[in-house]
Amino acid sequence: MKSADTSIDKLIAGGILGAALGALLSKDKEDGAVIGALLGAGIAATAKASEEAKKTNIPQLIEENGNLYEISITGEKRFIKTLNKSANNLPEQFKLT
Repeated sequence: MKSADTSIDKLIAGGILGAALGALLSKDKEDGAVIGALLGAGIAATAKASEEAKKTNIPQLIEENGNLYEISITGEKRFIKTLNKSANNLPEQFKLT
């Protein structure tokens, strides 16, 4: 269970660092801290998940420049297919309420 505790510690550390950075860079310190905390925890979780996925010896799928590739456990990259562009038109900015 040590691994789960370590993961939680990394999420907390990422959230704390993100909150501090968000508050420092944002005009609205409270909103900046919240957004920064979420981003920091998300980045920490993503990095940890990627590390754990590599340990499984199962090929990973990645997207680069609209193409889907498989990365083998040896690091070899193999083209799978070109991905269709999303029809979603998302706004450049979002308003948090």
